[in-house]
Amino acid sequence: MFMLVMSVFVILPAAAVSEDAAKLYNAAQTLTAQKNYTSALQAYDLAITVDPDYAEAWNGRADILNRVNQYTDNPLATLNLALNASDRSLELNASSSNAWINRGLILYNLGYYYQDKLNDTSTANLYYSKQLEAFDKATTLEPDNADAWFNKAYALCGMGRCNEGVTAFKKVQQLDPDYPYLEGNLKNAEKLAESQTPFYIKYAFGIVAGVIVVIGAVFWFIAVRKKYQ
Repeated sequence: MFMLVMSVFVILPAAAVSEDAAKLYNAAQTLTAQKNYTSALQAYDLAITVDPDYAEAWNGRADILNRVNQYTDNPLATLNLALNASDRSLELNASSSNAWINRGLILYNLGYYYQDKLNDTSTANLYYSKQLEAFDKATTLEPDNADAWFNKAYALCGMGRCNEGVTAFKKVQQLDPDYPYLEGNLKNAEKLAESQTPFYIKYAFGIVAGVIVVIGAVFWFIAVRKKYQ
């Protein structure tokens, strides 16, 4: 089984942020690490109230809403609130790779909800495609970000593109050999990639060799016939 990594996005507050908002944001980060998501959300919301243009606080709000969606009365509504917060965060700072990773995780959960709960594969696939775009953006912004590559690999395998997923997992291996859950996910991806490889590609060498042998046999047969005619 593959596993998405839900990271705690520890980001230093921007210099222009007010001291009060920064304190609230730091408190929210600590509460998130302690898995006290209700209080963390309250702290992020207070930080946003103090500074409505605080991109990292909006990203933190998106992260918390994504984490708790399944425990709410309306998971889909909660995920859409998370996506709205992600929209605002990226409006304020589109160069944050962590914000793009967070967005990808939200889009994954939206896709999974439509697939698993609503049996709407078409809409699910749209969200999965957008998820991959978000992780692509993150790896472009920060090519050495192991979290971005890991989640991109997971997304690729989930979309049936495990050959590309294996390549992405191996990139994680280069960046951080001790990355959590990497070894098991890479092995699973390699098995799936093997099963997804078409027969004519998997056995291309054998097929080509066989064709050469057949062609050679034909020419030999023709030559022998001519010799004894």
